[in-house]
Amino acid sequence: MKRSLFGLLAGVFFLLVSQGSLNAQPDGTYDRALYYYKRGDFNRVVELLEGYLRRTPEPSASYLMGYALYKLGRHQEAERYFRDAYLLEPDFRPERIDFSRARP
Repeated sequence: MKRSLFGLLAGVFFLLVSQGSLNAQPDGTYDRALYYYKRGDFNRVVELLEGYLRRTPEPSASYLMGYALYKLGRHQEAERYFRDAYLLEPDFRPERIDFSRARP
């Protein structure tokens, strides 16, 4: 009984944490990447997201990285990040990216 209760609580905790960690970034890297993306500074987006994605693989950041690389004409690299976004979250949709979070 204790094991099943522990398993249930652990599962609920994991779901809560994983949902809350989408685009979680105490240093604001993702929000800055959104800001530079909106300004068309795709090189800066790539600079910001390279390290961020190594630490925090998440679908929206992967997709944003892919699109920035695509805009820079780096299509093969972009394809990898688009694929990563969908591998991380098969139901990912680009319209879920919240551009209102963009901050310098």
